[in-house]
Amino acid sequence: MKKFFIIFIVSSFFVLNALPITEFDAFHRTLYPQTAKWKGSNHSGEPSREYQVGDSQTFWKWNLSVMPPSWVQTPATCRAVGEHCYVFVADDQWNVNMDQNDVDIVLNYLENETVNSNDYGAIEMDMELFGPIPDEIDNDPRIIVFYSALGSFGGTSFDGYFSVYNQVTEQQAQQMNPPGHSNECEMIYMTCSPLNPIDPIRISVLAHELEHMIHWGQDVNEETWLDEGCAELAMVYFGIPDPITSFPTNPDNQLNVWNQDFADYVKTMLFFTYLEEQFTTPQNELIIDIVADPTNGLASIENQLIANGFTIPLESVFVNWTIANFVDDTSIDQGQYGYELLDLPSFSTSGTHNSFPVNNSGTVHPWAADYIMVFPNGENIQHDITVNNANQTIGILKKLYNPDTYEIDGFNINNTWTGFLPPDWGDLYHFVVYTYANHSDQQLNYSYNLQVVVGNDDELISSNNRIYAYPNPFNPSTTISFELAKTDNESAKIEIYNLKGQKIKTLQISASQNPNVSVVWDGKDNNNQSVSSGIYFARLKTEKMEAGCKLILMK
Repeated sequence: MKKFFIIFIVSSFFVLNALPITEFDAFHRTLYPQTAKWKGSNHSGEPSREYQVGDSQTFWKWNLSVMPPSWVQTPATCRAVGEHCYVFVADDQWNVNMDQNDVDIVLNYLENETVNSNDYGAIEMDMELFGPIPDEIDNDPRIIVFYSALGSFGGTSFDGYFSVYNQVTEQQAQQMNPPGHSNECEMIYMTCSPLNPIDPIRISVLAHELEHMIHWGQDVNEETWLDEGCAELAMVYFGIPDPITSFPTNPDNQLNVWNQDFADYVKTMLFFTYLEEQFTTPQNELIIDIVADPTNGLASIENQLIANGFTIPLESVFVNWTIANFVDDTSIDQGQYGYELLDLPSFSTSGTHNSFPVNNSGTVHPWAADYIMVFPNGENIQHDITVNNANQTIGILKKLYNPDTYEIDGFNINNTWTGFLPPDWGDLYHFVVYTYANHSDQQLNYSYNLQVVVGNDDELISSNNRIYAYPNPFNPSTTISFELAKTDNESAKIEIYNLKGQKIKTLQISASQNPNVSVVWDGKDNNNQSVSSGIYFARLKTEKMEAGCKLILMK
């Protein structure tokens, strides 16, 4: 399996991290010097530097065949001029690893078409997605795409990179840590050896690197995870995204933390693709506004959702995104639980249960998720959940047998919750997934218990107690009757649950009532609102026993 290395600068030396990926072996990582969080002055009084085909120029670049990379000067010649770019090729590579036919193919991708669209090339695509390209020094709106032999190191070949050294003057670049050199122009470095320069994945990587240039021009100190997520979105829209691996097998990966793992690129790619597909409309430019927002990270996303007129909280967007990752079905609920441009693999669960009882616990990092899968077995299963976060959202994904799709529900839990998987669910649903989407800045600790309550559809019996309702079916009210031991009177209560397992009503039982007890449910919830027709479950609870029965409300 191929490897690639992420190169970044710490103090005055380079650190290499190796990780496996697929055959896409892409070095699409921005090279940021540690002290380059400032911008050069725009020399607006100087004449524009423009090139014609045949013009020669010597450029500074990194020799990536050695580590740490060394600076070298490389003579090059302009081989094409487009509306948005110049294409330069190193003279020692011309008609060796790149010729005019290659240049024409590259220019067509840059200016005219992408894999996904014939309406624009990669450069215009990036400008429409992320905003204008900066013009810091050379007073030329075109970027330079410089093809040369970037080389290999340790068996790894590199696609290309964007360097902020070129965004400042040569004098300023030499003062950076570590010192460097500047070509004083907007430039993307691309390979023509040993990798094929006209493979479409190379242009997709170029679109990734160009986003970094645009983002640097709009918000120079943006958090890395957000910048990389937008750059990954560029690859999605070009038509050749990074492969969706690593993250689906470990969704408990904090969205807004960047560890340089390949899974980090995938998680941010999915999140920004979801944002763009769900919230960018002809009436707003959400992604452009996020890129330009002077605040950083999650705050900038939250700010721009509000500024663009969306009332949905960021926390709810995050929960819906975690559900979309598992379900990926745009036919559900107006498409909010799927992707148009991506086809996702299956996501892993942290627990899969088809026999009971179950007692499990787990943790979820901030802004990450766990999925717990339960296979109903035709019995009434009580589900108790405890979490350390108040107002934690739990998504319920119910996979239907017929039609082959999902029903999406959810509920908020304040530390504890009890629900039921009714017996009917074994006939209706192949499985049920509980989504623990941690939409907070602290670790989520959770535990859950699944246990079978013995009985049948109409009468569920625990110990020697019997509970039943008459009339049943009913409208508008029914009498729930049962027998209690004398010692149970103090703690007894009836809880009514809907078919989703949500508690909607609590009926308290007076301690003065004799062991033969009857209570009336008037078909209303705890807010005194009438509930709709359907199946409900009455649950008798005391300190020593539980029992239940099914109720059918027919209006």
